[in-house]
Amino acid sequence: MKNSLLSATLFLIFLLFFGCNSSQSILSSPEDSAFIPGELITQSILHDSEEREYLVYVPTTYNKNTNHPVLLNFHAFGGNAKDYIENESDFREVAEQKEMILIYPQALLFSGFSVWNAAPFSEDNITDFDDIGFIENLIIDLQKQLSIDPERVYAAGFSTGGMFSYALACFSNETIAGFAAVSAAQLNLVDCAPSPINAFIAHGTANDILPYYGSSDIASIEEVISFWNSVNQTSTIAQESSYAFEKETIYHYTYSKGINNTQVMHYKVENGGHQWFDHEIDGQSFNSLLWNFLTSQQ
Repeated sequence: MKNSLLSATLFLIFLLFFGCNSSQSILSSPEDSAFIPGELITQSILHDSEEREYLVYVPTTYNKNTNHPVLLNFHAFGGNAKDYIENESDFREVAEQKEMILIYPQALLFSGFSVWNAAPFSEDNITDFDDIGFIENLIIDLQKQLSIDPERVYAAGFSTGGMFSYALACFSNETIAGFAAVSAAQLNLVDCAPSPINAFIAHGTANDILPYYGSSDIASIEEVISFWNSVNQTSTIAQESSYAFEKETIYHYTYSKGINNTQVMHYKVENGGHQWFDHEIDGQSFNSLLWNFLTSQQ
């Protein structure tokens, strides 16, 4: 077992260890919808007596007669949704190309820092925010307001946002069709019992916040990849490719032939740090690669 005593370096990140309780939400009605195609709009729902905000981007190609896929994208510890989409993980260009709807939820504050509940049911949880319940009710609310495909809702996130993407894949009652975790650790492997889904795991070997090779507190990326290969029952031999940059080398390891055609992709960045990556490979951006992989099961 991993040592439950967290290192000083990771203390703030692991403040997000907290449990899920039963909850109630007040959902928006269709006539309250204020989504404007091509614009980034702030919306909110009331959940657990808290007003929970999220950003919405509906592509200009939005068609109310078409069921559109959705990408939920989660910011890091201490961050906010607006800065995250503007400065780190902007999928608007991909949304226009692929006719998908973007949702950037905002985490609540704990001890002055925004955090996600990335380790539900862990004994180290220290608050009772119900983030998974918030996202589950948000998905239901979105179905009332927009034409979305509930079978094509995907999750992605950076750092603790990526940790929360793991948590949604493990514990959400609403369907998560695939997830991407960028520079993130998976905090609760023991209780995770997910259905097979596409898993995109991107991490740098020089990450000094969440070490690639793990620690006494967190599993290594190799352990996490092995876990999802077992869930999906993919081939144990990966298809490999590599791409050299000035200071980094990118390795793609794709494990395929899983249950229901599921796959696991590991995007390994040799000398990569704790960041959202922005490489372009063969004319394809990192964001495009991530989205194309998540939806490859269709």
